[in-house]
Amino acid sequence: MQDAQPRIAVNSRILWGIIALMATTDVFAYRETGLGIDFHGSFRAFFILPLIVAVQFYYRYFRPDRWIATGAESCAQIASILLLGMMLTYPLATLAFPYQDHALHAMDVWLGLDWQAYLDFLNASPALGLLSKAVYCSMQLQYPLVILALTASSRFLRLQQYILTVLIALAMTLVIFTFMPAVGAYAYLRVPAEHYANLAPIVTFEQMQHLEAMRNGTWSVIRDMEGLISFPSFHTISAILFSWALFPFKKLRWWVLTLNAALIASTPVQGAHYFIDVLGGALVAVFAVLTAPHLMRAFERFAGKQSAGWQQGLDAAE
Repeated sequence: MQDAQPRIAVNSRILWGIIALMATTDVFAYRETGLGIDFHGSFRAFFILPLIVAVQFYYRYFRPDRWIATGAESCAQIASILLLGMMLTYPLATLAFPYQDHALHAMDVWLGLDWQAYLDFLNASPALGLLSKAVYCSMQLQYPLVILALTASSRFLRLQQYILTVLIALAMTLVIFTFMPAVGAYAYLRVPAEHYANLAPIVTFEQMQHLEAMRNGTWSVIRDMEGLISFPSFHTISAILFSWALFPFKKLRWWVLTLNAALIASTPVQGAHYFIDVLGGALVAVFAVLTAPHLMRAFERFAGKQSAGWQQGLDAAE
């Protein structure tokens, strides 16, 4: 673990640098689109982040505890990445590329997958509806679970690699969303409320309302954030990344795999996703997992060259 400390320090600095770049991009995007933020709404997380960072600094420099410091820093990094990424969807939505619901639904039909029939199947059982909602919402609890498990087991490099996979997957998702926006299955198929009366889905028509508000310029201030991304499904991405991150833990492995398989199964109905959104999310997640280790090694090589060049400069000056 001691030998890995320089690598961990390099990766941490680079992750914070990317987060700073994301924040700068958000500020620029909001300024260019004339959008504002109401911090009394969903953005209250902004006020929690400084507290988490303060905990990290306290346990790193004043009362050293590597595990608490690393856990707090990782929480701050993940929260920052997800919050800044979600914020960016709103100015990106103002670009108003054509909706792709027709193409996404057509892909489902081509694959032989009937979204309406799946909705009717889950709606027929209130117990299944309740279960699908519970597992869909488990995403928010699994982020701290991953950080806790990897930190407590001293898998610090794997934790950083996990954070990087989230970052890669989110970046890809934002790019795809920009050019392939969609209002979601409920809005496109015009599903009547009685067809999901036993489900109380997390997302139905809200996604379309927020997208339309960005396209029409009827909102100048964002008060409450909603997930705007249909394709690819970020819940599916998260479920696969949770499973990958926690796979080394034999006592957790099958529980986590089962939970996340259920999470993915709930995504079309609870998140207004097409089935092709789920497949797209799976491909993005796999790409992120395969790419992250190579990117980390590239970061470390770059940092090593920079450090060597800086040392040579000092030697020459002497």
